[in-house]
Amino acid sequence: MTGAVEPPTSPTLQRLRHAADASPDAPAHAVPDRLFHVDADFSHDGTWSGVRNLVEAAYLELLEAGHSELLERHHYELYRVLPQHRDRIFLKHACLTDTANGSERTRNFPLDRAYRLVHGLVGLLLEWKRLTAPNRRWVVVVEHHARAQHLAARFFAELARRGARDHAFEVLVDGLPGGNVEHAGMRASPTALTLSSLGLSPLPAPSLDDDARETLERQLQGNDILAWEEHYPHLLAYHGSRGDVLARAGVAMRALCICNHYGYYHESASFADMVLPHLDTIVGDDENARWNYIGNLFQGIVTTGAEQFALDLLLTHAEPRLSRPDIRARMHYLLSMAYLRYTKTPDLSKAEEHILQAVASIDAAKPQMAAEDHSFLKVFIDNGLAFLRVRQGRQAEALSLCQSGYALLTHELGDERHRLHRSVLQYNTAQVYAMLNRGDDALEHYRKSIEMDPYYSEYYNEVGNILQRAERYEEAHAMYDLAIEYSAPYPEVHYNRGVCLVAMDRADEALACFALSLELNPAQPELLALRAELREADGDIDGALEDYDHAIALAPQSVPARVNRAVLHYAGGRYHLALADMDQAIAQEPAEAGHYLNRAEIHKAMAQRELYQRDLAAAEACEAAA
Repeated sequence: MTGAVEPPTSPTLQRLRHAADASPDAPAHAVPDRLFHVDADFSHDGTWSGVRNLVEAAYLELLEAGHSELLERHHYELYRVLPQHRDRIFLKHACLTDTANGSERTRNFPLDRAYRLVHGLVGLLLEWKRLTAPNRRWVVVVEHHARAQHLAARFFAELARRGARDHAFEVLVDGLPGGNVEHAGMRASPTALTLSSLGLSPLPAPSLDDDARETLERQLQGNDILAWEEHYPHLLAYHGSRGDVLARAGVAMRALCICNHYGYYHESASFADMVLPHLDTIVGDDENARWNYIGNLFQGIVTTGAEQFALDLLLTHAEPRLSRPDIRARMHYLLSMAYLRYTKTPDLSKAEEHILQAVASIDAAKPQMAAEDHSFLKVFIDNGLAFLRVRQGRQAEALSLCQSGYALLTHELGDERHRLHRSVLQYNTAQVYAMLNRGDDALEHYRKSIEMDPYYSEYYNEVGNILQRAERYEEAHAMYDLAIEYSAPYPEVHYNRGVCLVAMDRADEALACFALSLELNPAQPELLALRAELREADGDIDGALEDYDHAIALAPQSVPARVNRAVLHYAGGRYHLALADMDQAIAQEPAEAGHYLNRAEIHKAMAQRELYQRDLAAAEACEAAA
């Protein structure tokens, strides 16, 4: 991401700059210093509708101004959201899950990875505003907000929440589901009022004519996932406008696979209604195609919380229609994971029934499969069995399955084939060792995973946690730094790094980590309570009380936070507030002698001698019963 560039000529940037020149007839108070008008309709531009326009404006201006270091820090988010600029955005820290394709891709990103993109993009825009116009009023008008999909809606909510803190951005939307106009700090305004008051007109929906559609379809014949990602919304709109539901379903099928590839599961699931009525027509008797599409449909649907719908999809559209043993092996594997990982109450019996059927099916398929394909699928299924054995408390069997699978893959396929899956097998082995409190063994297998997949951030975060539990704080801190470097921001790693810094007596740095973690996710009561203790130790009693207040609002049942807050109220002479907290603590833990002793001191300070004596007696009774 280096070198000189010509002045930006992006249509998006031109449009956003034009929006900044609001009508001179608009009321003066309504005209911001800079205005961005975007369309969040998912059907117009896919997952990042509206977001992409705003991010592209920031990217091009920062690039033109020479802020390459800032762009480098956010290269991963920019690469994901701006496919039209990937020719000059270098994906510096690509992990194997990013680069693996086809049968090599055996792990999807968790939904949390997509949320990290949102965090990083919002952070980039806040930096852009700070560098460009720190004391100016910038407003984002989001048209068709109600038609945004999950990640775009989350982005605008986070931009409103975090942007409001330093008056960086105001976000106006044209209505919110359920009338929740206070959602995440956004102000909802009727479209007509918002647009007319700022001299704006509704944005036109993108469209294709017949010639443009033919040209685009020729470009997409090579199955280039990047090209499909950029252009599928236009094809969907084209076929939808002509009532060709079957052609639209075929494009939607490709779109949902792309969304799953990137971990955009709500977006993937949104295509189910377009695809399912035409699934049989599209796949015909092709069992490979049927399983591929049903598996992708399942992944999106189940990740968004519709577990029963996803399970019914397998049982009605796959189980009766699949006969090949290798494909039935995959189906039983996924059914096992459905009962083990996705149902609200795991059913270990059903999970075991299906994973053992998967084992039997892959054994039966061996004569019809190429040796390499059979070895891979057998190890893949045994990995699922290992996961079940861990849940059943049979860790020794799980370890044996992971290790023998790794040895088989390496023997049959060499060191290069299925590197992602072999790294996952080492990772799974490390996790089992961690559960057994065999830290050194766990670290050794994490090391092997990292050798094969050096940019997978989660490995470093988890290694840091193991090292921190072993009080190897300097090493843990180094691991957290790498986890942060190799990923878009996520709150957990900054929390963990902050805890490590506390143990290293670097309280000021720890507070900075906690502040960043809370900026990304304010709903962390344990972190708030920990920060309150640090603030109290530093003499910042008001700050400590504020953190305890927030922690208890989020987790009213937190006894330690209530007791600590009661102590601060007591020291400040606010006895009634201290008493209220201790009453709640005792209601939740009535057998804890220390709570009665604390409350007794409060009663003593309030000159309530009878209550004081009663609590002392209660404390003695608790100690006697212990």
